[in-house]
This record gives sequence, structure tokens and C-alpha cells, in this order.
Amino acid sequence: MAFDLFDLNGIWAPFLNFAIGLSATLIIAYIINHTLSIRISKIVERNPSLATSYRFIRRLVLALIIIIGVASATFAAFPDLGASIASIFVAAGFASIVVGLAAQSTLSNIFAGMTISIFQPIRVDEAVVFNNEFCFVEDIKLMHTVLRTWDNRRLMVPNAMLQNEVIVNYTRNDPTKLTPILVSISYESDLNKAMQIMVDVAKRHPNCLPIGDLPKVQVMEFGDSGITLRLLSRAKDQPSSFEMARDLLREIKKEFDANGIEIPYPRRYLVIDPNLRKLLEESIQKPKPKRATRKKSESPSSESEPGEQNKQE
Repeated sequence: MAFDLFDLNGIWAPFLNFAIGLSATLIIAYIINHTLSIRISKIVERNPSLATSYRFIRRLVLALIIIIGVASATFAAFPDLGASIASIFVAAGFASIVVGLAAQSTLSNIFAGMTISIFQPIRVDEAVVFNNEFCFVEDIKLMHTVLRTWDNRRLMVPNAMLQNEVIVNYTRNDPTKLTPILVSISYESDLNKAMQIMVDVAKRHPNCLPIGDLPKVQVMEFGDSGITLRLLSRAKDQPSSFEMARDLLREIKKEFDANGIEIPYPRRYLVIDPNLRKLLEESIQKPKPKRATRKKSESPSSESEPGEQNKQE
């Protein structure tokens, strides 16, 4: 059976046109992405606060280019497809409502991402607390935001959820953080000496920022076992604050041991009723009765058993 080459080309022509259009779209998207990356990097070097917005805008532009290019290539290669789709939507008008409801979550995440990128409640590389998790903002994408936790996990948070949650931002405006440390000393220890030791230890730490009257120590409470002191200092950021608190606790313990400052532990004192005390003292002082001792002549070892005497006889 012979095939007409012209007819064969006619069959494959729409698919060839679609492939050409799709390839052209990808090439244009790559060129625009490369150009925008270079320009945006130069702008961000001068103004780092714009990194989050420009990164989101670049991705949004690329997504629009790809969508428009694919749609144009499809309708150009298959012109009858547009009329068929239009007739389907006309015949079933409720389909647009179904599609809108199905894409509601997707669209809400996209618009939430745009809002976050424009108004910037958080920015890339900022330290935040989200749902009681300390994280760093790693990236803000079209649909979700990537948060890196302190133990190097990744939280993929939908933008709509991120927009509706309360976020603690440790970096915005003032990245420094107050670092409170509670330490107890016994009532017998030198209070002023202990307070001075804690201040000196904090001042020697490289991450401590001596701002105003900080670092300082305050008496917080008279507890059951000792006096509670609070060392208040300031660190340059949240990660430094965590590390500094651990170092200060270790150094304070060493200095307390070297200077005779005691860190107390729970103690209990028993108060005995006077009558019970008197009975205990009498029982201790009362002499013990002597045990009766046998004479050597009456000891069992010196006496012979009756059976043995009969044997001897």
C-alpha cells in the first residue's frame, strides 16, 4: 500500500508546528530568565531588601511567558481545538465554575505569594518563628515558602497559610536579642560577689553586646533552696543568643566553683516533736542487758552424751 508523502506531511504538520512553538517558548523563557537574573543580582547588591520581591517577580514573569507560549503554540498548531473548547464551555456553562472552585487553592496561594513579596512581612534569609519552630526563610516561591529549621529540616508552607499565621521575625529592624539567664545561689553564698562574677563572665564573651547598662544581674526571687539571679545581656542575633547562653552557663559554673559560690539543691529539714525526741534519747542512753554466760565446766563441749558414756562402758 503506497502512502502519499504530502498527506503524511499534512498529518504531522500540526504536531511539528506545536513542537516548534514549544521549543521557541522555552528558548525565550531561558533567555529572559538569564537576563533578569543578571540584572536583578546587580540591583540586589545595591539594595538587598529587594531580593525577595525581585525573585518572586522573575518567577511570575517566567510562568506567564510559558503559559502564553504553550497556549499560543497549541491554538496555532490545532486551530480547530479552540472552537471545540469554546463550544464545550458554551454547552456546559457551569464548567467555568467547577474549574474556578478547583483552582481556588492554587490561586489563593499565588496571590498570597504576591502579597508576601510586595509587602514583605518576611524576607529571604531572615530568622523567624513559625508554629513554634525557629526557622530561616530560604525561598519564597509561587505556591509555597521554604523555611529551614534550626536542625536543617525544610518546611514547605503554602503561601496562603503563611499569610494567615502570626510570625515572629527576629531580623526585621533590629536583629539583636536580649538573652536572659537564670541562676540560683545558696543563702550562705556571697550575693554581691556572685552578681559581679556573672557580669564579668558576660562581658568577656565575644557575642555579648555591651549596650546601655547591659549586661546586668538582678535578684529575681527568694526560693525554697536559694536566691534566683537573672543575668540579662544582649547578643547580635538569635542564633548567637542561643550559643552565648550555653557558653555563659558553663563559664558561670566554673567561676562559682573557683570562688566558693554554691549552686543550691533542694533540702529538707525535719522537726521532731519534743516528746518523741525525749523517747529517742532515753532509748539511746538506756544500758543494754548483759547476756548470761556459762561456766566452762558446764559447757556442752565438756559434757559427754549419755549414748557415748554407754558406748565407753
